[in-house]
Amino acid sequence: MIRTTLLVAGLVSLHANAALSQGVTVRSQDYLFLTNVADARALWVNPAGLALIPEASLFAEFTIQRTGSETRVEQYSLGFNSRGVSVGYQRNRFEGESAVGILRTGLGFPFRRGTFGVAASRYSQDSTRSYGADFGVIYVPNVRVQLGLAVRNVGRPSVRLAKLPVTTVAAAQVTTSIVQMAWETLAAERRAPAESGFDFAHRAGALVALPTGLPVILLGSVALGSNFRIDRLHFGFTIGGTRQVTAVASAVSRSNRPVFEQFSATLVAINPLTAYR
Repeated sequence: MIRTTLLVAGLVSLHANAALSQGVTVRSQDYLFLTNVADARALWVNPAGLALIPEASLFAEFTIQRTGSETRVEQYSLGFNSRGVSVGYQRNRFEGESAVGILRTGLGFPFRRGTFGVAASRYSQDSTRSYGADFGVIYVPNVRVQLGLAVRNVGRPSVRLAKLPVTTVAAAQVTTSIVQMAWETLAAERRAPAESGFDFAHRAGALVALPTGLPVILLGSVALGSNFRIDRLHFGFTIGGTRQVTAVASAVSRSNRPVFEQFSATLVAINPLTAYR
């Protein structure tokens, strides 16, 4: 059955937080959301999604950064998941400094109305090693409602000479016959000695499934700062079902006009498995 699905979402933008901007960003978090990721990419977004459906999956993702006249591969990621057991690696290349590698392992566990997940990460830059953990849960009270909660950067790992702040993400998703709506809010602790409290930001987005014979989904999102000004735009598409390709282009807002700086491609292969017992 052909159906058009619209996803409207809000997500705290990692780019709006000064402390986070000194660390590393995860490309999958630009176009996936806390409550709607259910393959190997959940390792980087919400580890609870690793056990949301019984499946085995592989993914590969790379991001190209354009700065002025220079174009280079900024990030690439690889990973797999099998029934909630996942391993992944991500490499981040920064201009003028050493690359940061992230080795992450995750476990997802189903329960009656949802899933719980945990991921442990090792960050490497030159001879420096740092460790952190993420926790996540997805709760499905009924077929129309899905709730999510994640805590990231537990242990405050040090990346690029800065400690990543502990961040909490809460999400709610409502699905009707033609529309899927979601909202996420992220609170990142302030790390400056003279400041306390949390930093907030937001993102709105949409996924639209086209009524075509080949599965095609258009996606788009806008990241907003704490003052609700546009910070970053993401546009892309996904083609395929159990074998899919996702392409995303990202733009920053400069002088009230978008300037495209990032482009990424993601390959995902999913093998559905028998239901959990």
